[in-house]
Amino acid sequence: MIKIRKGVGYMMLSVGLFALMHAFIKAIPGIPVHQVISIRSVISWVICVYLLRQQQIPWSGNSKAWLLFRGIIGTASLFCFFYSIRLLPLATAVTISNLIPLFTLLLAALFTQEKIKAHHWLFFSLSFAGVCFLKGVDERISMLGLATALAAALCTAGAHFTVRKLRDTEHPLVIMVYFPSVSMMLVLPYTLMHWTWPQPVEWIFLLFIGLCTHAGQWYLTKAYQAEEVSGVSYVYFLGIVISLLFGYVFFEENLTWMSMGGIVLILANSSIEKRLLKSRA
Repeated sequence: MIKIRKGVGYMMLSVGLFALMHAFIKAIPGIPVHQVISIRSVISWVICVYLLRQQQIPWSGNSKAWLLFRGIIGTASLFCFFYSIRLLPLATAVTISNLIPLFTLLLAALFTQEKIKAHHWLFFSLSFAGVCFLKGVDERISMLGLATALAAALCTAGAHFTVRKLRDTEHPLVIMVYFPSVSMMLVLPYTLMHWTWPQPVEWIFLLFIGLCTHAGQWYLTKAYQAEEVSGVSYVYFLGIVISLLFGYVFFEENLTWMSMGGIVLILANSSIEKRLLKSRA
């Protein structure tokens, strides 16, 4: 029986929930990105405030500057990634966004005392090769879409790095509530002035976007609080596989032989990484 470490399990749940969120965003192209972010933020904020009050946790926070920075860079990552989903095929956008672990490890190596083992760099190098196979030669990829997706990956890595930095000083719910709070302050006023009324099915999708995002953020925060960055961030590559399947089933995005080769390469490296972690334990 394979035993999954707690941090890895949390990250797997987070990746699955975010993959569902990506599909729901792709399914409502008529709703502006700023409105999707605003509604998602309101839903997440209400849930966070309810849980904080229920558990009687003060949500002012100890490291306010870092918490505000997490909210700002998180909002930037949402804008870039949501736009990349609109500009690119779902599988392509998610594939490029899964450079997040590489950026996260780089930030951890540059700004913390955390040491990145050689086998992690090898694993990520091979996984990056798998990402390249997955992307393949796609004429639908524009320079704007590519730049937006890369910016999303960098901003999201910064948000993950900040969550990791806050793990010893803040409760997970405190970290989470700052994100939608800052997003609402930055985006909600503009959304209310440029409102597009959703159809009933779009309201349902928007609700699920908010719920999936909140739950995904919760498990992401728990993952980085339970493990070192290098111990869980590689799981993020599995989101590519889920999004490829969603793209194929729901959005008629065909899988090429290069895509299949990338999936095999990523899964093979995941197996190797598990063996290395087990031998190290």
